[in-house]
Amino acid sequence: MPSPPDFTDDFRSGLITLLRWRRDVRRFEPTALPEGTLERLLELASTAPSVGLSQPWRFVVVESLKRRTAVRDCFERCNAEALTRFSGERAALYARLKLAGLDEAPCQARIEVWVVAPQPPTYPSGGW
Repeated sequence: MPSPPDFTDDFRSGLITLLRWRRDVRRFEPTALPEGTLERLLELASTAPSVGLSQPWRFVVVESLKRRTAVRDCFERCNAEALTRFSGERAALYARLKLAGLDEAPCQARIEVWVVAPQPPTYPSGGW
């Protein structure tokens, strides 16, 4: 096993800045990623830790406008259904949440990536 890297103060500071900055994307770059960047990012993402090395994610890259539209339409149907589960102030709060930026991405973002995890397992009542 290789020895751990030297996590310098500069590295730690940069990591903290990155983690605070990445919290929620509200603006999108209008330009496409350089060739190979998405593949490298997905490769790095697949190294994220997971319980028991289960890696409960699948990456889906959607480039086709027709398919992106279908994904957005599906999201809108599911979001409308979710809204019916709330009433009063909670419904108003839910309706104000910005849950998707599918149409706000400049130039209809050429590539969109979703990380999808399977539904959590059903545990016996009372836990393990």
